[in-house]
Amino acid sequence: MLSNALAIGQRAVANAQVSINTTSNNIANAETPGYQRADAVYSSNDNITAYGNSIGTGADIVGIQANWDSFIEKQYLSASADLASSNALNKFLSQMDSLFNQSDGIGLAAAQDEFLSAWNDLATYPDSLAERQDLLGEAQSLIYSLNSTSSELKGMSDSVESEIIDQVNSANELIDSIGLLNKQIAASPENYELISNRDQAIRELDELVGVEVLTSSDGQTKIYTESGQPLVEGSETHKLAYSGAKSSESLQPTSNYDGELKFSGTSSEELMLEFETSGPDGAAQFKVSLDGGKTWEKDENGNTLLYTAGDADNSVTIAGVEISFSGGTTDHTEGDRYTITPKTGLYWRGDSGTLVNLTPMTDASGTDVANRVSSGSIAGLFKVRDDYIEPALSDLNDYTSAMVWEVNSVHSQGAGLEGHSAVEGSYGVTDQTAALNKSGLTYEDKIKSGEFTIYTYDSNGNPTSNSSISVDPATDSLDDIVASINSAFTGVLTASVNSDGEIEIQAGSGLSFEFGEDSSGFLAAAGINTFFEGSSAGDIKVNSYATENPSHINCGEVGTDGTVSSGSNDTAKTVNDLLSKEVSIGEKGAEQSSSLTEYLASLISEVGSAASTAETQVICDASAAQLYYDQQESVSGVNVDEELVNLTKYQQQYTAACQIISVTREMLDTILGIM
Repeated sequence: MLSNALAIGQRAVANAQVSINTTSNNIANAETPGYQRADAVYSSNDNITAYGNSIGTGADIVGIQANWDSFIEKQYLSASADLASSNALNKFLSQMDSLFNQSDGIGLAAAQDEFLSAWNDLATYPDSLAERQDLLGEAQSLIYSLNSTSSELKGMSDSVESEIIDQVNSANELIDSIGLLNKQIAASPENYELISNRDQAIRELDELVGVEVLTSSDGQTKIYTESGQPLVEGSETHKLAYSGAKSSESLQPTSNYDGELKFSGTSSEELMLEFETSGPDGAAQFKVSLDGGKTWEKDENGNTLLYTAGDADNSVTIAGVEISFSGGTTDHTEGDRYTITPKTGLYWRGDSGTLVNLTPMTDASGTDVANRVSSGSIAGLFKVRDDYIEPALSDLNDYTSAMVWEVNSVHSQGAGLEGHSAVEGSYGVTDQTAALNKSGLTYEDKIKSGEFTIYTYDSNGNPTSNSSISVDPATDSLDDIVASINSAFTGVLTASVNSDGEIEIQAGSGLSFEFGEDSSGFLAAAGINTFFEGSSAGDIKVNSYATENPSHINCGEVGTDGTVSSGSNDTAKTVNDLLSKEVSIGEKGAEQSSSLTEYLASLISEVGSAASTAETQVICDASAAQLYYDQQESVSGVNVDEELVNLTKYQQQYTAACQIISVTREMLDTILGIM
C-alpha cells in the first residue's frame, strides 16, 4: 500500500513538472504568430484491489494537446484570403485615384480643357504669334500630364508584376515547407509544435493564394487551390508557376484541322475563340469571349460578332491582339476552341509538367469566373493589373490616339501664317510599295478613298497652280502617292520617301505650297502638316515642325482660289469644337462614340469609383477576418493572466505531490524502525 502511495506521489511530481513546463512554454510563446496554446492531457490509471478494496493508482499525462478549432479556422482562412485580395486591390487603386486626382483645377481633364480652349483664343486672334506660343504652352502641359500618367501607370504595372513574382516564389516555398512538415508529423503525430508550425504556414499560404484544407486521419493535411488543384498531398507537392504569353487548343473529336493559330501583341484580356462554322482558312468563322466562354462579344446591334479565320495578310485584331491561322490544309470544325493568353499569368504545374491556367478572370459585371484563383493577395494583384491598371492605360492610349487623330485631321487641312517650302511626314511605313491600308502606318485604318489638294505659290506668294491627288488605300502605295505628286507638280514640287519610310515634299527654289481639303485622311495618317506626333499617352508630342516655327500652327484654311484670307480661323474653331464633338474612340470593331471630354471624365470617374469600392471592401473583409481570428484566439491563443493562474495551480500540485512522497517516506521509516 505504501509503495503504491509512493508511486502515486512520484507520478504526480512528474505530471506537475510536465504541466509547469507546458504552461511556461505557452507564456514564452504568447507573442509567437500562429502558436497554439497547449494543455497537458491527464488520464486516470487503473485501480488495484487491496484487502478487498479498490484503490486508485494515480494519473499519467498521456499527451500534450494543442487547442484548435478546425471549423473556425476554415472560416478564418476564407475571410483572410478575401482580405488579402482586397488589400492588394486597395493599395494600387488608391495610388491610381491619387494619380487621376482632379482637385483644384489640376489634372488631365483641366489640361485637356485648357488646350482645346486655347484654340478658341487663337481663333479670336488668328494672326497672333503670342496666341500660338500660349497654345504651345497649353499643349505641352497636356502632353506632360499624358506622358507622366502613362509612365506612372506603367511603373505601377511593373511593381505589380514584381510583387506577383515574389509572392509566387513565397507560395512555392510555403508549399514545400508544408509538405516537409506533413512528413515530420507523420513520423511524430503527437508533436504539437510541428502541427502549430504547419497551421501557421497554411495561414501564410492562404494569404497569398486562397486554399481549401482537408485533414486526414493520420494528421496530415491536403491543400487544394480554390478551383481544386492539389498543392500539398501528404509530403507530395505541386508548385505554382508564373508564365508568359501562350495559347492552347481544344478541338472537337471529329476535327482534323492541321494548321496553327498565331498571335502577336499584348492585352490584359484573355481571348477564347470558338468556331461557329466549319470550313477552311479564309471561310470558317469564329466568335470571341473575354470571360472564358461565359459571354460572347456583340456588335452595336447586340448580335454575336463573327470573325473569319485568315492568314497573316488577312489577320484580325481583337482587344489589341492580332490573330491569324497558318498552314491549314484541312477544315476547321464547328465547336473547335482556342484560348489565347497574351500576358503573363498564374498556372498550376501538374506531374507531367502541364500548366493549368489559374489566372484570375472576371466577367463584364466584375464577378469572378469559375475554375480560377479568386482570393489571396496574388489574385488581388492580378485583378488590379488586368481589370484596372492595364485597362486604364489602354483607355488613356485610346483617348490620346483619338485626340491626336482628330486634331491632326483638322490641322493637316489648314494653313498658318507662312507657306511651306518643305515638309516631312511624322509617321512612316514599313513597306512603301504595299497598299496604304497594309503599309504599317500607325493610322492606316483611318485612310479612306478620297483626295487631298495641294496649292503652289510663286516667290511673291501668289497662287500658281493646284491639283487634287487621289487616294485609294486598298490599291495605292506610298510610292504611288509620291509618283502622283511628282507627276502633278513637275518642276515645282519633288516628293520622295526617306529611309524611315516617311514622305517628304520639297518645293523648288523660292516657291511654296499649302494643303487644302483632304477627304481621304492621307495627310493626317502620314503626319503631313499636323500638330501632334505619336499616337499614345507615352509618346505624344507636338510636331517639331510647329515648335520650331509657330507660324506653321494652322488657324485658317486655303480658299478655293488658293488664297488664305487674313483673319481666317476655321481650323482653330473646328479644333476647339472637339470639346463637345462626338468622335470615334478605340480600336476598330470595339470603338465607341463619345466626345473627348466625356470619355476622359468617364475614365477618371471609373478609377475613383473603383478606389472607393475597394476601400469599403477592405473594411468589410477586415471585419469578417477579425471576427474569426478572435474566435480562434479565444480557443488557441495564449492569455498570460490565465497561464499565470495555471502556473500557480501546477506549482501547488507539485508541492502537494512532494508532500505525498515525504509523508510516505516517513511512514516507511517508522515501519522500518519498528522492525
